[in-house]
Amino acid sequence: MSSTIPAPSDPVRPCRLPAFSFLAGRGKTILAAATILSSATVLAANAAWAEDTTKTRHTRKAAHHAAPTATESKGSQESISVLGQRSQAPGGGMMRAETAARSVQSVTQAYIEMQSPTSSPLDLIKNLPSVNISTPDPSGNEGGSISSRGLYDNDIGFLLNGMPIANGSSTAASNFIQNYIDSNNIASESMTPGSISVEDPLTSAAAGALSITTRAPSQKFGGFISGSYGSFNTSREFIRLDSGEIGHSGITSYASFSNMHSDAWRGSGTSERKHMDFRMTKKIGERSSIDLFVGYNHSFYYQNRYPTMANFYADKNGLPVTTPISYTATFNPLSPSSYYGVHGSDKDQFYASLPMNFALNHLFSVTITPYYQRGAITLNSASRLQEGHTYAGTALQKVDLNGDGKISTATRADVSTNSMSMNQQGGVVASLHWHGENNDGQIGYWHEENSYSLKTPLSRMNQVTGAQPSDTDTAAYYRTTSGNIYYSTNYVGSYSLNSGFMEDTQFFLNHKMSLTGGIKVVSETLRGQDFLASTASSSNHTFVSPMPRMSWSWDFAPHHQVYINAEGDFRAPSPVNLITRYSTSTGAMTTSGANAKPQYSIKEELGYRYTGDVFLADVSVYNFNVTNRLLSLNTYSNDVPVSETLNTGGETIRGVDLMLSTKPLFHRFRPYLSFEYLHATMDNNLPIAADNGSIDYLKTRGKTPIMTPKFMGSIGLTYTEGPFFLNASIRYTDKQYSTFMNDQTMPSYFSDSLALGYHLPKFFIAQSPVFKLNFTNLTGQYKLGGVYYFAENAKATTGVYGNKISADSAPSYYIQPPFSMMGSLSTSF
Repeated sequence: MSSTIPAPSDPVRPCRLPAFSFLAGRGKTILAAATILSSATVLAANAAWAEDTTKTRHTRKAAHHAAPTATESKGSQESISVLGQRSQAPGGGMMRAETAARSVQSVTQAYIEMQSPTSSPLDLIKNLPSVNISTPDPSGNEGGSISSRGLYDNDIGFLLNGMPIANGSSTAASNFIQNYIDSNNIASESMTPGSISVEDPLTSAAAGALSITTRAPSQKFGGFISGSYGSFNTSREFIRLDSGEIGHSGITSYASFSNMHSDAWRGSGTSERKHMDFRMTKKIGERSSIDLFVGYNHSFYYQNRYPTMANFYADKNGLPVTTPISYTATFNPLSPSSYYGVHGSDKDQFYASLPMNFALNHLFSVTITPYYQRGAITLNSASRLQEGHTYAGTALQKVDLNGDGKISTATRADVSTNSMSMNQQGGVVASLHWHGENNDGQIGYWHEENSYSLKTPLSRMNQVTGAQPSDTDTAAYYRTTSGNIYYSTNYVGSYSLNSGFMEDTQFFLNHKMSLTGGIKVVSETLRGQDFLASTASSSNHTFVSPMPRMSWSWDFAPHHQVYINAEGDFRAPSPVNLITRYSTSTGAMTTSGANAKPQYSIKEELGYRYTGDVFLADVSVYNFNVTNRLLSLNTYSNDVPVSETLNTGGETIRGVDLMLSTKPLFHRFRPYLSFEYLHATMDNNLPIAADNGSIDYLKTRGKTPIMTPKFMGSIGLTYTEGPFFLNASIRYTDKQYSTFMNDQTMPSYFSDSLALGYHLPKFFIAQSPVFKLNFTNLTGQYKLGGVYYFAENAKATTGVYGNKISADSAPSYYIQPPFSMMGSLSTSF
C-alpha cells in the first residue's frame, strides 16, 4: 500500500483505479438521466403498475400450488415473488418475525433496499431498540461507533456470513465494518443483544453480536446496476453480475463492484471507496453445500477533528474557539498537525470465508468454516520536533531533522508520522451436528490466530506545503546517526485461541417447548513484543474461561411465545494493551501497557413474542452483571489515534427492549415502533492517581456509566401506493454522560431519515427500474451526535481519601452530520 507524493495544490489525494476511471465522476449525469426518465414515464408507469399489481396478487395465491410453466418469463416470475414477499414485510422490513429462544432484532432486504445505497451496516440498524449509533459522516465511509445495552464497540461481536470481524482486535470493528460489504449485497442484519450462538467464533461479546448475511447468488443469469449522486458531491456506481446456475453443476455465483467519491461535509478533503464482493455456492444434494465469499476494499478519507463540548457550542454560537472544529485548509509550518492534508487515512482489506456443510446421513452432518482476513491501514499525521529532543521509547535518539549533518537544539522541523498497521486473522470452526426427532445438538472446536503489528517511522516532509512522502518511501525515513530507522512505535501484538463447545436441545410437547444447555471453553494466549531498543520487551498471558449457556422456550398458544436465556461471556484485553507508548518529544509515557484483567459477564433475559397475522410484538427484559469491566479509551499518541484499555470495576445493567410493527394496514401502511429503557450503575469506585502522587479513588460507585442513555426510541412508517413507496423514521436518544464522575453530559437529540421512491415500468433490458431519493437530518439541526473520547472527570474533585484530583482531559464528541440528500436510479437486468 502506498500513496504518491502530492503536488502542493493537491495534498495527499490518492489516484483513482483505472478500472473505475470511466464511471468515476459521472454521478451528475446518472442522476440527470434518472430524473428525465422518471418524469417521462410517470403516467405510463401508473397504468403498468396497476396491471402488474393485479397479476402479482393472483400469481402469489397460485404460487404455493403450482410451479411456473415453461412459457412464463424468467424475470417476471422471480420479480413477482420478490415484490409479493417484500410488500408484506412487517414494518417495511424494520422488524422480522423471530422464533429463537433469545432476543433477536433484525432488518431485512425490504427495508435495506429503500435506504441510501451508501448506507453503512451501522446506518441500517440505527432504529433497533438496543443500539446507540454514532456516525461521523453522511457518506458512510468513515465507520462510527455503537453501544448496546450499556456496553460498547469492543463488547460487540461482528459476523459476516459467520466470519468474525476484528475479533479481539485493538480497534472495534465498528470503525471499519463499512469496508466489508456493499449495502446492495446485504440480505439481512440481525442484532442479538447480550447473546451469541455457542458455535459463533466470538469472544468479547458481552453485548451480543451483529450478524450480517449477504444475498445468495441467483439461480438465473442477470444482474443489477445502480448510480447515485447527492449532497457534498457524493457519487456512487455499483454493478453486480449473477452467473445463474452453471450448466447442471449446482454452482451459482455473483461478482459486484462499486466506486464512491465524496467531499468532506466539514473541513477540507475528499473520500473514496472502491469495493468488490464475490460469492459462489455449490449445492450437493438436498443438505450439503460449499459457499465461498471473498471481498476486497480500498478506502481513503481525511480524518475528522472531534471537538470538546466548549468548542462545539462556541462555534455553534459564533464565539471564538480554543481549537478549531475542523482541521485547517492551509498548511501552517508552526502547527503542522492542524492541517487537514496530513491526516489521510488509507485502508486496504481482503477477506475470505468458505463455509462447508456435509450431510453424513439422515442423523449426522458436519460443518467446517475456514476464514482469513488481512487489513493494512495507514493513519497519517505530522508533528513539529526539536533536534536533541527526539525520543524512541524512553531513550533519546540523535536524529538530524534538517539534514545539515549537525544536531542542534535550535533546529525544529515538521515531520510526517505515518502510523502503519497490519492486522491478520485466520481460523477455522468445525462441528458435528445431530438431528433427531426430539433432539438437536452439536459438538465442535474453534481455533484462531491473530497478529497486529504497528510501525510508525518518522519521515521528512515538505516544510512549505505540508506534502508528505509515501508511507513506504523508505528513502524519506529519518535515521539515527547510527544508521537505524527512527521509529516512534514498533511492536507486534498477537494471540492464539483454542475453544471447544458443546450444545444440546431437547424438544417437548410436540416441539412447542424446547430446553437447551451448552458450554464453550476458551483458552487464549496473548503475546506482546516491543521492538524499540530502549523499551524492548515481550510478555505473554494465558487465560482460560468457561462460557456456559441455557435457554428455554415455550409456544404456549398460537402466535404466543415466551423464552428465558442465560449466558456467561469472557473478554480478554487486546494483546496491544500489553505495549506501553511514549512521547517522541519527551520520552514520557502516553499510554500505559499495564496488565488489565479479563472481563466476565453473566447475563439473563426474559422475553415474550406475539406473531399474529397482522400485528407483531417483541418484548425482552434483561439483567447483566459485569466484573472487571474493560473500557477502551480513545486517545492520541504522537498525534495518532490510539486505544488504551483499563479495568473500571463492576457494572449492573438492567432494562427492557420493545419492538412493535404490523403487516400492511389498508394495503398501504406498515408502522414500526421501538423503545428501550436502560438503567445501569457502576459498582465500584475508580482508582486514580491524585495530584500529590498518591493512589486514591474517584467516587464513581452508584453513578451511571458513560455513553448509556436511559431512554431511546424510534418511530417508523412505510407507505406504498401503487408504484410509489415511502419510508420515514425518527429516533430519540436521551442524554448520556461522557465522564465517569457524571460531571459532563451530552444532551439528548433527535435523528431522522426519509426515503421516497418510484418503481418505473420495464424498459428494454431494465427489468425493475427504481428511482429513489434519500434524506437524512431533514431539519438540518447542528447538534452533538455521540461521545468520541470519554474522560474520568471533567471537573476537579476530591477522592475517597480526601486527596485533590484535577480535571482530566475534556471529553470530545461526534457532530451529527447535516442535512443530506442522495438520488439513485437502479434496475435489475
